Amino acid sequence: MHIREVVMALQELGCEVQMQEAPGVDALHPDEKQDQAKPVSGVRPIVMRLFKYLSLRAPQFLFEVAELSYNVWAYFPLSKKLRNEKVDIYYERYAFFGFVGIFLAHRFGVPSVLEVNEVAGVERARAQAMPVAAKYIEKKIFQRADAIVVVSSFLKTSLVKRGVSEQKIHVVPNAVRGDHLENGECPGKALRKKLGLDDYVVIGFVGQIVHWDRIDLLIEDVAGLPAVRLLIVGPCRFMEELQRTVEDLSMQHIVTFTGAVDRGQVRAYIDAMDICVLPHSNPFGSPIAMFEYMAMRKPVLAVDVGPVTDIIVDGVNGCVFSKGDRKEFRSKLKHLVEDQKLRERIGNSGFDMVRRRHTWGKNAERLLCIFNRIKCIS
Repeated sequence: MHIREVVMALQELGCEVQMQEAPGVDALHPDEKQDQAKPVSGVRPIVMRLFKYLSLRAPQFLFEVAELSYNVWAYFPLSKKLRNEKVDIYYERYAFFGFVGIFLAHRFGVPSVLEVNEVAGVERARAQAMPVAAKYIEKKIFQRADAIVVVSSFLKTSLVKRGVSEQKIHVVPNAVRGDHLENGECPGKALRKKLGLDDYVVIGFVGQIVHWDRIDLLIEDVAGLPAVRLLIVGPCRFMEELQRTVEDLSMQHIVTFTGAVDRGQVRAYIDAMDICVLPHSNPFGSPIAMFEYMAMRKPVLAVDVGPVTDIIVDGVNGCVFSKGDRKEFRSKLKHLVEDQKLRERIGNSGFDMVRRRHTWGKNAERLLCIFNRIKCIS
């Protein structure tokens, strides 16, 4: 989603964008569901299935060898394009072990911008098998890139500690589509009725659920609140574990799991919520769900990791709690449940901030400024 939205926003500003993608990848194709892309014909599905198999089933070492092999595949089409065509800016979203694009741009004198969403050596859902090699490659390409765009201040600090010049690092958090800002419609009204949520304060979470989201703890923390319902939207590979937690607490009438839903329905599900939560998040990534919540005027209660506190001022445009402090989380959640005016004030403040600063169109404008700056320097 991120790549597609950035490309579309740049095109709306009049930029001509050409894509160079990995085999079987179509980054501009809209996802039908949260966890799957729409099937396509030809050879591409076979390649896509192969890459999906490698990412899900192959040992991590073999997967990283496959990531390294992408450099061989990309070398010839990229070198031909950068050598023979007029390319103003080479923009790449960094993937582990990918180095050929930045090296070729440097070789052919094309100004380059590298977008970095995570770095080697930081805790992530899938541990790396060759972190030393990954860090070595990162060091080389970070040196050669003319500008680096990161999605959080945490990543900027990490890069500076690794010797990257602070002057060429730009923090541009994730965003939402401008046409997805709340506009007075109520797409969640019918959904609340359908799910039997009309008479309750609905606490909600949207995303692809992984263990570190600690949805199990969220379920436990909601258990003692009166007149609430918990709506969990998104795919989960350990759903049976969460359902057992619900059954053990006798909360079957309180908790609703939807599984993966159509992308076009996500806004309606968020609109059906009264309070949106981020019980946990990694320290480096900018959570798109946070912006989607705010775009629908929903108060957000989120863990105080850097990418969150880059955006949320506690008690102003959202609420934050200290990581691991369940007592503070429960206290702030209870306060939001009991105070409708507080929910409305925080939700409106978050919406205004997102509308002013955090749409993909605003991000594209920032990128154009970066492009123009490095073109002048180059």
